[in-house]
Amino acid sequence: MEKRNSVLKNIGIVMGAWIKRYPIALLMIPIYLTARIIGPYLGTLLSSKVIGVITSGNVKQFFITIIGLLIATAVCGALENVIGSFLSAQRIYTRLGGFAADLFHKALTTDYQNVEMQKNLKIMNKAANSVAGNMYGPEELMNQTLNVLVVFLGIGTYGTMILMVDWKILVAVLVMFVGNVWLQTLAIKYGDKHREESTEIWREKNYIKKKGLNISAGKDIRIYQMHNWFHKLFCDIVKRRREYQKKVELMWYIPTIWDVIINFIRDFLAYSILIQRVLTGQIDVAAFTLYIGLVGNFSNWIYYLSGNLSAIKKASHEFNDYFEFMNLPEKSRLVKKAKTENKAKAAEKVLESGAESEEKEKNKLGEAPEIEFKDVGFTYDGTEKATLNGLNFTIHKGEKIALVGNNGAGKTTIVKLLTGLYAHTEGEILVNGTPLEQLELEEYQDNISVLFQDTEPMAFSLKENVASVESEKADGEKVWMALERAGLKEKVESLKNKENTFITQNLDEEGILLSGGETQKLLLAKAIYKNGNFLILDEPTSALDPIAESKIYEEYNELAAGKTAVFISHRLASTKFCDRIMFLDGGKIAEFGTHEELMKLDGKYKEMFDIQSQYYTK
Repeated sequence: MEKRNSVLKNIGIVMGAWIKRYPIALLMIPIYLTARIIGPYLGTLLSSKVIGVITSGNVKQFFITIIGLLIATAVCGALENVIGSFLSAQRIYTRLGGFAADLFHKALTTDYQNVEMQKNLKIMNKAANSVAGNMYGPEELMNQTLNVLVVFLGIGTYGTMILMVDWKILVAVLVMFVGNVWLQTLAIKYGDKHREESTEIWREKNYIKKKGLNISAGKDIRIYQMHNWFHKLFCDIVKRRREYQKKVELMWYIPTIWDVIINFIRDFLAYSILIQRVLTGQIDVAAFTLYIGLVGNFSNWIYYLSGNLSAIKKASHEFNDYFEFMNLPEKSRLVKKAKTENKAKAAEKVLESGAESEEKEKNKLGEAPEIEFKDVGFTYDGTEKATLNGLNFTIHKGEKIALVGNNGAGKTTIVKLLTGLYAHTEGEILVNGTPLEQLELEEYQDNISVLFQDTEPMAFSLKENVASVESEKADGEKVWMALERAGLKEKVESLKNKENTFITQNLDEEGILLSGGETQKLLLAKAIYKNGNFLILDEPTSALDPIAESKIYEEYNELAAGKTAVFISHRLASTKFCDRIMFLDGGKIAEFGTHEELMKLDGKYKEMFDIQSQYYTK
């Protein structure tokens, strides 16, 4: 397991990010701390002075003293509230604009394997929870760091005053603090030990909630009368959460009981000592009021410190959850660097030798690429059996390959290798003679038009779905051209908001739902718009009947003209117009050739084709 940051290191990280984003905080924080320290003391002093003035009978002195203290108290309170509000807003936007934004970017750009595996999904969920609100992770760490600074200053100031009264009171309060910290540490350790259980409960709850509110799942839930089952699952999860919470709360009851006992001892001791001094004439009633207030405030600082330290430890653990995801290694290639860096590299090309420049131009994907697999293998993390083993084949420029086989043969895994979503664990993949891992990932993917078997339109506008960018950046004419070629133009023209119509009503009340066939046409329009030189279709028609699938593949065949194309299916509608067919079985190439060659081979491909041929015979 990766070494986790210490509390102090995490405090340094969050405070550094805060100050870097808002340098004015360096001025505001000291003023805020001072106001919070002085405020409680002025309140205690005010009560003491009122009693002193009343017992002395000096009316003039009464008004001068009280008015002065009231003004000072009001100024401190105003500074604390106003500056506190500014600092709170700074912490919020440091979390959202910094840590949460970085997490979101990591989730979008990290290796696909880092977010697909169940183990890593749990890590990502914990990281997301750590930046989900102002009481978690980095923001809570910033907030509690300020609180601890206030408390330490308060303890130093008030502790010195109490020591001047009687050391026994100070010792009683410190004993309370040490015991409280120890018991709260035990409670925090218990929470850390069982945090995985809490995360899993919330993950299950969110899934059930999401499916219960999902339009598509709602049809099955009603028709198959699954509502009682879903309701029971939800109630069971709530019950598990309640049982978990009871255990955690029980651990926190013990420090609370300890505080009650020690507070009684502290108050009894303080009152006994101070009353005895009043009776013996060592202090007057006003001083008695002041010292009792100081003891109470000091005890509060001590109590807050134990709670603040516990909160800091908890927030630091959550922040480490954030880093656990952020530090997941990138096993394929690094995400494309900042555009400024790429521009700098582009400028350097001018200085390169002619031979080097020619080689770089040769490797660009400005045309249909040639793909070669050399002894390629792939094994998923946590498994011993290879999903793909010893694959050797070449897809020539402009060639159309059908990749077929039974479910679990490894077809989709090959697609993820071809698209750069996975990094092969054995062998070598060459693109125009260059190892795939040496290519700029985003530049390579920018030349691929791919449709996956589980693709669903985004809840954005039709225009944005086709162009895969925000509306104002989309080429309107190109969008309509793609819609027309895909056979969806007439449908879109009939809509009130035309191409700006949203899909589903998640983001727009006037959104629409597309039929299965319309969804396929929209995905086709998306591929037409991008017009990549490398076309990959991973069973995008798996939900259609064989005849409808055959018609859709004819449209895809037109799109594939002049491109390198890979068609993946466990049904054989895609094979009729492909140049060659690769039949996968158990992660290996069982047969490879043209349709006629494989039929003559009289092997597994012919067996599958003969079984399915009845669906394609008109």
